[in-house]
Order: sequence, then C-alpha cells, then structure tokens
Amino acid sequence: MIDRGKIKMVQCKINLDNYTGQYFPGNTIQGQVIIQLNSDTTLRGVRVTLSCNEHTEWLGSESYYDNDAREQKSRTTQFQGDNEVFSLKQWLYGDQNAKVNLSSGQHIYPFNIQLPQNIPSTYHSEKGTVSYKITATVDRPMALDFEDNMVIVVNSPIDLNTIASATDLQPSSYSDEKTLCCWCCAQGPVTMDVELPKKTLIPGEHVEVKVSLTNMSNTNVEGVSLELKQILTYKVTEPNKEEKEDSLILVDLKDVGLGAHGENTYLFNVTLRPNVELPNFAQCRLFAVEYRYKAITKLPSMHKNLEINMTPKVGHIPLAAQNAGAPYSTQGNLYPDMGWTAGPNPTAPPISEKQQFEGDPGYNRFDQPPAYDTLNN
Repeated sequence: MIDRGKIKMVQCKINLDNYTGQYFPGNTIQGQVIIQLNSDTTLRGVRVTLSCNEHTEWLGSESYYDNDAREQKSRTTQFQGDNEVFSLKQWLYGDQNAKVNLSSGQHIYPFNIQLPQNIPSTYHSEKGTVSYKITATVDRPMALDFEDNMVIVVNSPIDLNTIASATDLQPSSYSDEKTLCCWCCAQGPVTMDVELPKKTLIPGEHVEVKVSLTNMSNTNVEGVSLELKQILTYKVTEPNKEEKEDSLILVDLKDVGLGAHGENTYLFNVTLRPNVELPNFAQCRLFAVEYRYKAITKLPSMHKNLEINMTPKVGHIPLAAQNAGAPYSTQGNLYPDMGWTAGPNPTAPPISEKQQFEGDPGYNRFDQPPAYDTLNN
C-alpha cells in the first residue's frame, strides 16, 4: 500500500499555447497540463475544466424579528448571488469510474477545448463579475486533489443577428401629447412626434432621429432633448432575491425650446462612440442590460415634462441586411485567428482513442478587457 503522506506533487501546471490576452466565442483553447510526481501514485485521472461563473454582491438592509425586544428590526447584510453559466470538462487520463496508476516523473497532457457561441463576455464591476477559469485537476481517491487554475478573458461581441430581426431595420414612429392646465383653465395640447429610422444601433454608427413638436398651449416649452441610456440590472439570491439597477447616459443631445402656439422639427444626430462598453450577458441569470431612448419636452416646473420612451437594440455586429459598409461585419473573419502549435504527446498510455468530454458544448463592457497579468497573480 502506498503511503499517501509521502506523495508530493512537485508541479501541476496549465500552459496555454495560443492565449494572447483574450479569446472569442468559437475559438479553440489549446494548451497542456504538466504534472510532476516524485513517486508512483494511484489516481482516478487527470482532467481539465473550463467554467464560466457569474457572481453578484452588495451590502444591504435586511428586516428581521428580534425575539428579545419583540419587535421588527433591520440590520446590514451581505447580499450575493452565484450561478454557473456553463462548464465543459475533458478527461486527459483516466476517468472518475476507475483507479489508474501514474509513475513518477513528468507527464504532459495536451488539450483542446472549443468555446461555445452565444456566451457572455468577461465582466467586472462593483456589484459583480462574469469570469472564465480553466482548472487542471489530478483527481486522487481518498486524498486531496492537486489543482492549478488560470483565469482567462473572453470577449464576446453582441451580434444583432441573434437578438433583432429585419423589421427592426424599418422606420417606426411614436407620438404623445399633454394638455396643460393653469388653475381651472385648460390650454391647448403640446404634441410630440418621434420618428426613428430604425431600432438598431452599433458603435460608430450615425442615426438621425426626428422630433416634431407642436405647442398649441399658452406656455413656452423650455427645451427639447434626446438621450440614449444603458440600464444594467443586477440580481442576488441570498439571503433573499433582490435587484439593483445602474444607468449610464451614452448619448445626451439638447436643443432650444419652443414658444406658445408654435411648431418646430428637431433633427438629433445620434452617434454611439466606437469604444463604448456594451456588456454581453448571454446565458446569464444574474445580469441583464437594456437600452432606452428618451425624447423629452421640457416644460416649466409647474408642469410635468412630456416624455416618449423607445427601446432600441444595441450591439457590435449589425444585422446582415446592413453589413455593407458597417464598422463591424459578420462577413469574412470576424474573430482573429488564434493560431497554435501542437504540443507534445501524452507520456501516459491513452484510455481510449477518443477523448472523453463532459458537459454540453452547444451552449449557444466591449471595452478593452482587463490585463491578463492582473488576473492570475
């Protein structure tokens, strides 16, 4: 019988052959697991796992009943949520069903794991993260496993072809009006009409939005504006389900007002800056993002503003019908070639001619990703 107390792992290390700081959906992650043993040992096998996990957290107030004081009180509580978006597992040697032997010395196991399509991007904020990790495991029965972990960055552009349709490229119009009242006297209505040339938008694109205003009241309109807002929603599940929202104004355009009994047409040139951060939360349960146009007719403080809300679909890759001349295109090679050089052959006998996989490979802030060196220190 082997004395497990004398077994020492000199090294269990992940080495990636084709990682240049980020991967894209559909890329193949090519690497090796390098194991160094100083004595023969028994194990279930050697596996590598790619996992994507989302985590949210914040401090909040929780209501509870104080039995001693016999009254309801509140306390500061850590709220959080955790969810595994997906996990892909590959056995490189052995499996979990039987014991195998591995001799002392160095053993090198090449692996290839293909990233699925339609996956979230790496994301970091004060309220949560979406992260990717590669884990190499030497699975030892009745003993602590040996592991090495590596965090990687995945950059997943939002493809409007997966969330929009051809009808979103058609013009659409919206209208609302408000009748102003002064004491007991009703004035004429203020009417706002908005025309969108289409409901999609990508970074670097210019879209002209037309706002027509008719003021039949005796009150001057103080200003007309159009904004595009990004709304992020975060969810936690413990100790109970709660949500928080953050919003960021991406475009804020303003124009002059309009006098009583007047009318005017305003043209707002909406431009989304090329380096805007557009988080991709595909498959996520704890994160969501939406975008909202808001056309505002600003009225004097004694009156509530007239507003029209619209929900465009914002992404990085345009619909196929508008690909020609667009800043991004689904034609050709959208994602760069992540070329790799084949690694050495395994030094242990193969379990079968075909590699064994677990998991479903079919899982269907676009800013610069965090530096790789900062993730694995």
